[in-house]
Amino acid sequence: MSIFKIVLSCIGGVVLLIMLSFGTGLINLEYKKFFKPKLENIERNVFEETKSYTHGKIQDLAKYYEEYNKATTIEDKESVESLIKLNFAEFNADKIKAHKLKIFLTNIRGY
Repeated sequence: MSIFKIVLSCIGGVVLLIMLSFGTGLINLEYKKFFKPKLENIERNVFEETKSYTHGKIQDLAKYYEEYNKATTIEDKESVESLIKLNFAEFNADKIKAHKLKIFLTNIRGY
């Protein structure tokens, strides 16, 4: 009878470990579900405040500025305008030091 109790205790211990493993996994999923989006937003905000991000966006705007000025048709200008509105919707124009680029972005976006 003693061996039976030992085997039964081992099986119960294994089942308990499996249940704890699944429970821990579920808790981890809920933790990630709640905190991961918040952490990603923080990381994105930090990235958008970096000098390299800002410099890259200003370089892109300068490229679009040149393309807009070289465009010969209304359709070409409208396509550049659409790209600017899409890519610079959330960009803070106050970070642009070049006055002509800042005015250009403000005129294209309307704000």
